Amino acid sequence: MAPKILITGLNGYLAGRTAEAVLKAGYDVRGTVRRLAAGNEVKDALVKMGYSEDRIEVVEVPDVTVSGAFDHAVAGCHAVLHLASPVGEIFETPAPEVVRKATSSTQEILDSALAHGGEQLKSLVYMSSTAAMFEVDPEPRRHDETDWNTTAEREVQEKGADAGVFNAYCAAKTASEKLVWRFREEKKPKFSVTAVQASYFFGPPVVPWPTKEQIALSISPIWQVVSGIEPQPLYIYQSVVDVRDVARVLVWAALRPDAADGERILCSGSRAGGQAIADILAKYTAGKKEWEGVQLWKGNPGKGYAEGYGPYEGELWLDASKAVEMTGQDWIPLETSVVDSAEVFRGYL
Repeated sequence: MAPKILITGLNGYLAGRTAEAVLKAGYDVRGTVRRLAAGNEVKDALVKMGYSEDRIEVVEVPDVTVSGAFDHAVAGCHAVLHLASPVGEIFETPAPEVVRKATSSTQEILDSALAHGGEQLKSLVYMSSTAAMFEVDPEPRRHDETDWNTTAEREVQEKGADAGVFNAYCAAKTASEKLVWRFREEKKPKFSVTAVQASYFFGPPVVPWPTKEQIALSISPIWQVVSGIEPQPLYIYQSVVDVRDVARVLVWAALRPDAADGERILCSGSRAGGQAIADILAKYTAGKKEWEGVQLWKGNPGKGYAEGYGPYEGELWLDASKAVEMTGQDWIPLETSVVDSAEVFRGYL
């Protein structure tokens, strides 16, 4: 049997592609989910992609915040990729509770890894976010792995439920990542510890969203262009990265503990405003029979974005050159991410 890598939150957008990357690297997958049915959908999709069902194990963890939640799941694994985040109900949950749930689940995976990982556990990779890197309100400048959010936690502490959704999410991600680094410093585990931060995701999911209303926020501008609607700007910044690239970096960090230990690794590829997306799709769909009759949003072609889809003057931008240098691989081109995503969305029309 091949060594096994644990992915928490297997049914997530990123987790599905991460499972694919793990299998492609020759390792088996164990994935946790709150409901087995959701995990089995991912397993079935991976089997259809050509991977043996014997290499994919789904484990139910109904509540990731309770003591010992991950003890059984961690046992026997070569690496842990912690992608699960219990903040799905962020719009209905008071900000302090959002932070509590996020940090509790992070503490649980760390405790389980330390107590039950054994000698075979070589690495733990925590999926953080760029939300842990910029202030509230963000500064329109270059950001990289040296930057931290220093305001969101204080806002939640001072304002409580009135802190708002944005502060809640940023505080949850910042507090959770800080917890990871305190754990590494205080416990000095034998396994490596790495945190990965990513901008908004583009790219096709392993399991498409059941309905168009459930399409992830990060990729919604592509759907809006495909459906003929003027795309709404993403919150704070327009930087994106292909979900398959983030999966690749997560697996890279898991399999290279010596190089990745103690590192924060930012993933961000291009600036992708709505007009850039529209122009890419206008060029791609021209003359294609399968796209006949689809009324794409056109906008004002050629305006509002820099050549090469790079940083735009006066905006926050993310410098992810460190990840490229460390892994030796550049990001999937924006054109590829947009086109591959649009082909999935054509099925919703």
